Amino acid sequence: MSSPTQAMSTQTELWKNWEGREVDDRFPLRQWLGSSDHSAVFLTQRTGTGSQRAVIKLIRVQSMDEDAQLSRWASAAKLSHPHLIRLFERGRCLIDGTRLLYVVMEYADENLAEILPLRPLAPAEVSEMLQPTAEALAYVHGSGLAHGRIRPSNIMAVDNQLKISADGIGKSGARGG
Repeated sequence: MSSPTQAMSTQTELWKNWEGREVDDRFPLRQWLGSSDHSAVFLTQRTGTGSQRAVIKLIRVQSMDEDAQLSRWASAAKLSHPHLIRLFERGRCLIDGTRLLYVVMEYADENLAEILPLRPLAPAEVSEMLQPTAEALAYVHGSGLAHGRIRPSNIMAVDNQLKISADGIGKSGARGG
């Protein structure tokens, strides 16, 4: 029997092997950026927008309600706030017989989870991060929605501006996302 670590390693190798593939004949999986046991993130580009650099997140379809997830992303894509990562497109795809949902979103230069293992944040850095994070969350909550996954990997920098992920936003009190 394999351990959870071995299973995760095998899954990571599977995700990495998808580099060079294309989703919906529109989104090339240029570079694997990271993954978990149920999702992977790749660098991609959006054509028709001057080949804008973006990120595509692929989520393995298992027992999730696909339509509900796509609906949550559609709702989050309608939000517009300077401290929220923009969601551009979403859909379903199949790679090597694996059913997936995908969301294409704004590219972030880095996230807090990449910085914390290297060094602690200075008090001034923490203070600088709190205001934009609180503003974005207040906006989300004011829209009748909630962010289900505030954690370091979902606090990002885009052109030296703090933004929080939007792919974990859904109706307040709803499960999933």
